[in-house]
Amino acid sequence: MKSRDRIRTLRGTYEFPARGGGSPANTGRRNLILDDGRINVGYKILEFRIWNADMDGFNNEFEAQAHIAMGLDITSAFSDASDNREIAWAAYQTGTESGICYFDLVDPDHIVVRDLNIIFPSVSNTSVARVNYYILMEEYDITDQEAIISIIKEESQDVDN
Repeated sequence: MKSRDRIRTLRGTYEFPARGGGSPANTGRRNLILDDGRINVGYKILEFRIWNADMDGFNNEFEAQAHIAMGLDITSAFSDASDNREIAWAAYQTGTESGICYFDLVDPDHIVVRDLNIIFPSVSNTSVARVNYYILMEEYDITDQEAIISIIKEESQDVDN
């Protein structure tokens, strides 16, 4: 694996409709990278962050969590660190008592070759909520063997044991 010395960013906003409260919470999914057939080019996620797009004080309080996962068959399920396809996690919360709380974590042991999705399994909001996301990634040249290992991970098969 050799770095191409190219840094890329993916960023955007995902909007959730207003809901009356209770369960189920809003969920969402966006396909960020589509399979382009170039298996010898891969991306390593360096940073993943989410935050409230409506920074008007605490007038739009809500909680959001998201994770980034490889592959197409990802559902809007809650995060599961035992799933090989999940490679980054983030959470955001605003509140008058707690202030603004952030959490983010990226697994450094991955290369995205085909598909990458951002999944919002739970956004707790009563008015329209807009969540920004920011993903920083580095581009790599990878061998056929490294590409095969990454594709196996995307299919959620255990390659470590």
